[in-house]
Amino acid sequence: MLNLGLIGCGSIAGTHVDNIVNHLKGAQVTEVFDVVREAAEALVSKYGLSAKVATSASQVIQAEDVDAVVVCSRNDTHFEPIMEAIKAHKPVFTEKPMTTSQKECQKIVDAEVQAGQRFVQVGFMRRYDPYYQQLKKTIDSGLIGAPLMGYCRHFATVPPTEYFTTENLIDDSFVHESDILHWLFNDEYKSVQVQFPRQNSTNQNEGMRDPQIVTVKMKQGAIVNVYLDMNSHYGYEIKCQVVGEKGIAQLPEINNLDLHADRKVYHEVDYDWSNRFTEAYQLELQDFIDQVAANKSPAGPTAWDGYIANVTVDRAIQSQKTEEPLTVELPQKPALYQK
Repeated sequence: MLNLGLIGCGSIAGTHVDNIVNHLKGAQVTEVFDVVREAAEALVSKYGLSAKVATSASQVIQAEDVDAVVVCSRNDTHFEPIMEAIKAHKPVFTEKPMTTSQKECQKIVDAEVQAGQRFVQVGFMRRYDPYYQQLKKTIDSGLIGAPLMGYCRHFATVPPTEYFTTENLIDDSFVHESDILHWLFNDEYKSVQVQFPRQNSTNQNEGMRDPQIVTVKMKQGAIVNVYLDMNSHYGYEIKCQVVGEKGIAQLPEINNLDLHADRKVYHEVDYDWSNRFTEAYQLELQDFIDQVAANKSPAGPTAWDGYIANVTVDRAIQSQKTEEPLTVELPQKPALYQK
């Protein structure tokens, strides 16, 4: 049984703990920490955990009854526990983004390279979604020819919180596309551009410009437009279409149930974002558990993938200021991540 230490006990932590307790095999939570102790205690109580409530993230990482660490704390607090886990030679699953700083991402990559081992898996769960997996296999098979262009839609019913900002549409939403696109296209980014179309008059958040369009250009020439909308009102919807030389591949409609009523044939769209990737959340963490339990490095998105996403997001946020395309520049990929 793999013993997991949990850092951060908010909403996404609840998703992972629920999966560990009710859906996954081979792991248990033995230590938890949150800066708000009551949140940690509530999580332990809700899921009937026998875990200890620690007084610091470091206490979780250094605990003898912790084999691997799961970081679900606020985005700007990931760096220190990840680095300490690497130093302790303990695998770490961290929620996206890996960090909010390019320099911090670089330090994490450097730490793994120096150790000569991958410890980090970043929670880009879309790579585990069966539909994205099928899309990836179709593109790689050559069935539609070389990918020429694409379209993505990332719509939320309402902003996740009242504190969501203009930048958050990029570093909290587009960050998923910044990972999945280079994986799907098997290519590196050349440039990224953010533009602001006509703004949604129903948006009640004065600190957030919504919607936004992100245009990503790949080094081999493909161009992808990503539409971001946090005030769609009708539901949570994720789309991805890839146009190739000989055909088109796209994610299917995710139906709850086809309804024939009121002189219409229709299906409902999920209002809650958490339902769309339920299986992907389970598969990504089960994979992490299985790899670590077998004394292997995590097989999911790496620290290098986290670094790529961070660099791309940083450039996109800079592009928000001018709405001009900006070059995405990456150093040479370390040999550790080419395996």
